[in-house]
Amino acid sequence: MYDSTWVIKYDSNDKWAIIFLFLFLGCLVALSGLYLIETLRIKRKSFKHDNSPSAKVSSPPSAFERIYLVVRNVYLYLATNKAIMTIIIVPLVFAIPFLLSEEIRITQELKANGLECYMKNNPFALMLFSSHEKMNYIHRLLSQFAILLGIIHGFTRLALDAEKGLSLINRVYNTGYAILAITVLLIISVLPWFRRRLYEWFFLIHHVCSIAFLICIYLHHPRCIPYMIAASALYALDRACRILRCFLNKTTFQATMIEDDVIYLRGKKPRASFFSLPWSSGNHVYVNIPRLSFWQMHPFTVASCPSDDYIELLVVVRKGFTRRLANHLGSTDDSTSEESEKSNSKSNTSIVVTRSDTGNYVSDLHKRIESDATCVTPIKEMTIFLDGPYGPMSNPFRNYSYVLFSAAGCGITSTLPLFRDMLLNPGNTVDITFVWACRSLKFIRLFKEILEDSIKQNGVTVHIYCHLTTSYSVKEHHLISETNGSNSIQYFDERPNLGKYVEDYFHLSGTNTNAISACGPNKFLKALKKEMTSQQKWDADTFQQYEEI
Repeated sequence: MYDSTWVIKYDSNDKWAIIFLFLFLGCLVALSGLYLIETLRIKRKSFKHDNSPSAKVSSPPSAFERIYLVVRNVYLYLATNKAIMTIIIVPLVFAIPFLLSEEIRITQELKANGLECYMKNNPFALMLFSSHEKMNYIHRLLSQFAILLGIIHGFTRLALDAEKGLSLINRVYNTGYAILAITVLLIISVLPWFRRRLYEWFFLIHHVCSIAFLICIYLHHPRCIPYMIAASALYALDRACRILRCFLNKTTFQATMIEDDVIYLRGKKPRASFFSLPWSSGNHVYVNIPRLSFWQMHPFTVASCPSDDYIELLVVVRKGFTRRLANHLGSTDDSTSEESEKSNSKSNTSIVVTRSDTGNYVSDLHKRIESDATCVTPIKEMTIFLDGPYGPMSNPFRNYSYVLFSAAGCGITSTLPLFRDMLLNPGNTVDITFVWACRSLKFIRLFKEILEDSIKQNGVTVHIYCHLTTSYSVKEHHLISETNGSNSIQYFDERPNLGKYVEDYFHLSGTNTNAISACGPNKFLKALKKEMTSQQKWDADTFQQYEEI
């Protein structure tokens, strides 16, 4: 017999949920508009590419622009500060459900479950001047709040109905018990010690539990149905896009270790895939190697540029997947020996940069990697699935007059492609400062000719500062500073004085539009952010982007 209690009904209580969703979407649309206005403003204010001295003179901002810049910088500070964002999110998540009725508390709890599975891949994360990967803390935060609200709701309902003598065995409670069991399993799987040691199981449990959550909450209450349908549609669309990208981006990579803790991967760019669509230097991809792990997908920054016909990745060896990949490359077998002989028979060239027919500089690290002096393991071929690329469709830094790139160690894999791309097409940029601190002499030699060749162009003024932070001396290894007109590259033995570089950069850029992109370990980024915060004025026309390795 038809059970009418499971018919979806809407009443006045639903208006609060609908209002909340429309406010949420309205905020995203408003942020999109502000982002567009900011982009147009920067392009209009920044220099048109011109080598004349008058091109580098900019009038001071008006009073209205100063006010706008202060408001923008406050917004950027709040949007990129995890602690402050947490303080803002906590009252919103907790206050709204408990200020409303019991039914609306359920819908608020369900929205948290639905939104948390979508926020991780929210395309509007660009409006927060951050990659969606860096928004993972919101994904985790909303998940924690959703679980906490669910536990409070469930045990409170159990206590109230038990006191009234009502039956605690029915469809509503049975699905609630299932949700509690799923919650316990999910909490165990996301614990750091479990996630780091058994990542494949974490990945599988995470997605299985997410699907089970959607099914159980769908059956839990009629009011849950529309929200779970929406959340399921978003989840299915996201998974389908990722799977499609993986199959279209299937390719063969050559892999080798250039140091004990650095792996080099290179493969031909898939012809008919998402790499044919517009993407930008500095984007990242998710890598899956079925031979090592069927489930694992790990993000890595693409070290090559969109104009290249190949894809290059530099991977830092740590634990888990990267360690297994390093062990696989270090293993020996018959095919490895043959590949090693082939690589040894190749020319021992050290050319890293070549010129194309159009006069543009094109990276070719592969020629350097193939030399016997660079590889520490034989070159192996393997099939790889790529999910991506992810990130902006164009290089946002070419809209700014002055740009500062700062990197530590392997962080150069994020900043160097942006740097190379801007040499090919400077846009409005007239001056680039590049600061790199590295403790590996071999790593500096790997990129040495790329950096030195970049000062030979006349399209944009380039200042490069390379710091070798080990006991080696740059003079002993023939790392000689060079100049070419206003362009220069300098090598130093000591660690970089970030405060001095930031001070000089702000003095150089003045009131003009300027941007900074930094990539490196957390300690390095914290030190740089501290200097930027202490020296940057509230009305500075500065855009900042930080990526942690």
